[in-house]
Amino acid sequence: MINLRAGAASLIHWIRTQRAAAGSARVIDRSRLQRELAARLPEVARLLAAIKERGVVAVEGYWSQERCAEARTAFDRVLHEQAACVQVYSAGADRRIYGMESTNPLFADFHHDPFLKGFGELVGGLELYNFATLGGHIVASPDNTGSGNGWHRDAHGYQFKSILYLSDTGPQNGPFQYLLGSHKRSRVALDTAFGQLPNAPETRYDNADVARICQRLGTIAQSFPAPAGTLLLVNTAGIHRGMPLETGTRYALTNYYYHPVQVDEERIAQFSPLIPGTAERIRRDLPRH
Repeated sequence: MINLRAGAASLIHWIRTQRAAAGSARVIDRSRLQRELAARLPEVARLLAAIKERGVVAVEGYWSQERCAEARTAFDRVLHEQAACVQVYSAGADRRIYGMESTNPLFADFHHDPFLKGFGELVGGLELYNFATLGGHIVASPDNTGSGNGWHRDAHGYQFKSILYLSDTGPQNGPFQYLLGSHKRSRVALDTAFGQLPNAPETRYDNADVARICQRLGTIAQSFPAPAGTLLLVNTAGIHRGMPLETGTRYALTNYYYHPVQVDEERIAQFSPLIPGTAERIRRDLPRH
């Protein structure tokens, strides 16, 4: 069955969301920004073309193996010392800490990396603010559903995240997965109609939904196994998940970017408990709140 009405409704919601963002966020000078980013990473034009077409692109070796090992050790200390801020999901397998940038200079470096924020602005064309850095630690267990608790979009329209693997991430220990092309406006109506997805603004989907999209539209859910230090640049308005772990452990950092107007007390409450000092930093950065 094809649900054309649901597809049209989701497309309209998508367009309205994009227009609302364009009307409230500062427009970026893309030509100038691309020149600046190319001075940091010459392959930026290739990365930009890839994320626009696919919705996600990987950069291996963004951090060294040695730096990742140091970060994992620091991560374990934070899990122990900031136990009150650890949020637990996936039947206890997925432990998340928001505000890692407030705990260690290594994590602050990733949070404040100007290339990452700039690339997200280059893709979307509008100003972004890095709300917080998530530290994610997930282990294999019979009940784990993977990082993010299954297939979903983070938002409709446009959303940007930068994800850094801190541990080697093979096919069996939770690689990031992405439904290629699902970030495109043209695809949201097709995915909803042919995949029989729930109407927007719903953002959660099950395995059967994704399987129908892949079968009917001839697309694939691409996995991204890669060594520690690999960076993923992602438009998380596309359908994605962390694959459920069959073995081992995965450590990762994720920067959460929003348009400044989207950050308020409700957003702070959404991700609480945050590492102490994080909410205060956000309020200082955005004094209208």
